[in-house]
Amino acid sequence: MKKLLSITLLAMLSSSTVFGFEHLKSVEQFEETIKKGNIIVDFYATWCNPCKEMEQNLKELSSQKKDIKIYKVNIEESVELLEKYGTPQVPALLYIKDGKILQGYVGLKQPKELQNDMKKYFQTPQG
Repeated sequence: MKKLLSITLLAMLSSSTVFGFEHLKSVEQFEETIKKGNIIVDFYATWCNPCKEMEQNLKELSSQKKDIKIYKVNIEESVELLEKYGTPQVPALLYIKDGKILQGYVGLKQPKELQNDMKKYFQTPQG
């Protein structure tokens, strides 16, 4: 019984920390969060089926890329953020490095496409 409880607890913790993306809800929180680091912001809606697939694709990548932080914005709950940084079309991604928005993209991206984007936008130059 103890073993089953431990396994269940571990599974819950793993899914919430490894695969649970923090939600950004205000412009202030957004701007503070993006100041430093390699960041992807996923704009989504709960009713959007491609958004659910995008989330799975991002989860798959997040386990491989520890130096890239992924955040989510629900366009129905964060209208102020949507108006300033987003689009009413979802899914949509913003690629951000140290506070600078590098690129935006609307539409579903497959894991291989996301990997290519991460290399393109977040790879540090060799030298």
